[in-house]
Amino acid sequence: MTAPSSPSNGNEGCRCLNKTAELASLTERACTTSSGAPGVTLTLRSGSCAPLNYGSNICQPHDLVDDATCDVSQANNSDIPSYCFQSWCYVDADACVRDTDNAVYRSSYFPVESGVDMFYSYDACNSTGNSWMEFVERRALGGIHIKASVPSYLEPMIFKRDGEGNIIDEPGEEYYDNSVPYEGAYMNYIKEIMRIAKG
Repeated sequence: MTAPSSPSNGNEGCRCLNKTAELASLTERACTTSSGAPGVTLTLRSGSCAPLNYGSNICQPHDLVDDATCDVSQANNSDIPSYCFQSWCYVDADACVRDTDNAVYRSSYFPVESGVDMFYSYDACNSTGNSWMEFVERRALGGIHIKASVPSYLEPMIFKRDGEGNIIDEPGEEYYDNSVPYEGAYMNYIKEIMRIAKG
């Protein structure tokens, strides 16, 4: 991993961003936080109203402060999921993928359909997203564990196409562009699993 240039705003090449304006633009999800400040409703767990600076600007355990599941006043410490204590922030996915080896994830709280494009990284904050991924998987799969191994890039299993429709042989601009979809047998398999699972 890239060494942090500052402990508070991400790694060189994968900086924390200010996403306050994007969250404020979601007027249909506007709410008022417990402190009386304007906020945005998180979607994965109903009832959480986070301030508009949720995930913005600095590395910190944003969920510990703003996610109802992490509320220490509502549970004993053994009931608080371990992801609550991990630092993360919203980042520029293209820059992070291109310039670092930091893992970046699309926010399930604010999917593409919400009108904002939100990506976050634990790695940018010298943290790990493993506990969050495990929490999401347990909730989504009802405790069932699925393990898979996918090659990083192997045509015809998984690949991308350039602007002319040709299969990309080596990483270039399209390879790092998240708007260019992956294709291939693995992607078809995942889509079929999602269709069968209705999710």
